[in-house]
Amino acid sequence: MEPAQREPGGRLGRWAAQAIVAGSMLGIGIFIAPPLVAQHVDSSGYFLLMWLLGGLAALCGALCVAELGAMMPRAGGEYPYLRLAYGPGIAFSTGWLQLLATFPGSLAAMAVGTSTYQLPVLFGEWFAEPVALGPLSVAGPTFWAVAIVLTLTGLNHVGVVLSGRVQIVLTMVPLVVLLVVSLFVVGDVGTVQAGHPGLQLGLWPVPAAAALAAAYLPVYFAYSGWNAAIYIGGEIEDPGRNLPRAVIGGTLVVLVLYMVLSAGFLSVFGVADLAGVGEAGTAAAGRLFGHAGVIAVTTMILLAMLGSINGSVMTGSRIAYAMAEQGHFPARAGKLHARFGTPVVALWTQATLAIGLIALQGFEQLMSYASCAMLISGSLTVYCVVRLRKLMPDRPRPYRVAFYPWVPYAYIGSSLVVLAVLVAHRDVSVFMAAGWFGLALLLHHLVARKRLR
Repeated sequence: MEPAQREPGGRLGRWAAQAIVAGSMLGIGIFIAPPLVAQHVDSSGYFLLMWLLGGLAALCGALCVAELGAMMPRAGGEYPYLRLAYGPGIAFSTGWLQLLATFPGSLAAMAVGTSTYQLPVLFGEWFAEPVALGPLSVAGPTFWAVAIVLTLTGLNHVGVVLSGRVQIVLTMVPLVVLLVVSLFVVGDVGTVQAGHPGLQLGLWPVPAAAALAAAYLPVYFAYSGWNAAIYIGGEIEDPGRNLPRAVIGGTLVVLVLYMVLSAGFLSVFGVADLAGVGEAGTAAAGRLFGHAGVIAVTTMILLAMLGSINGSVMTGSRIAYAMAEQGHFPARAGKLHARFGTPVVALWTQATLAIGLIALQGFEQLMSYASCAMLISGSLTVYCVVRLRKLMPDRPRPYRVAFYPWVPYAYIGSSLVVLAVLVAHRDVSVFMAAGWFGLALLLHHLVARKRLR
């Protein structure tokens, strides 16, 4: 029998839950990733294909977690499903991988990206200058990235309902504005600049497998967050209906926006120029609309960044909370604040880990590290649908995955191909993520054996 779990306080409606999914996805990735993708593929066709494949993989994953979340709406994300599907060992290892890599790495990458690209544009270059802290001097982007993590963790400390309302604003306003601007750019044939090929969609010659895998990683990172609603499943009103709608609806909205934005970036720069622009959103605004456009678009991007970080802070902290409930994490992380009903120890533990990564690594390393961890944990989570249909066939499922089993196998297959190519080319990030997973699995095995003696 599944142990009872006291859920964090507060109830999120459908739109707040959908905003958390869309906001968790609509982050720094869509503005930083396009130049990185363009560095590995040299045609518009393959550039757009990477974004389409990443979006379809995210949608396949979203369909699968919608079934899991509607079947067992709990806080803790994948952890409860992994435990039922594979047993405590895999659940323990995946939970620790997410605690040490996925969410802290994502938070750190998004905060560093925001403080590096958006804040100096809006508030002056002094944001990029070192900050003196007594005898220490801290790089500006590092200091402000830490400040962002601390501020949004404090917001989530106060309560999930307030955080959910803030999330709606931080997500919907930039989403609508950026979609309208992108449609304008794509529809305006005059934006295609002389001297580059624009939207030529040929798929020949085929890039090398290593180049395609390297191009897919930043795309995968940009789409990460499609599973955000299951981390707060127990805090959503009528989860049997609203959780699938939030996960699938949020993913579809972001998929459409990302494809339009990607086409817009190509219309403005072309693949060759896009590879060198740094942050595509601000660069495109500067070329099209001048200084006023840069300020307006960068403000929307900043709101989107803050929304993505806020969503990740809220969802990621529920992993430590769920693990503590099962004895796989210090018990204090499973305690809820007496007044706010939030897992405050889990929240501040996550913030501490993210700050440590901010101090140690740069943006691209953080993004690759988090992406590899998500490929591993995401594949295991999606396969839970297959496992639990066999182990618990009679369990009520308010929502069932369409086109089963092709949808889960499509997601898992795409992830395994990318991981295999990265391993074959000795990518450091994939070995770091796999190393944490393997170390946690070994630790759980040793502790379990000791308990049996």
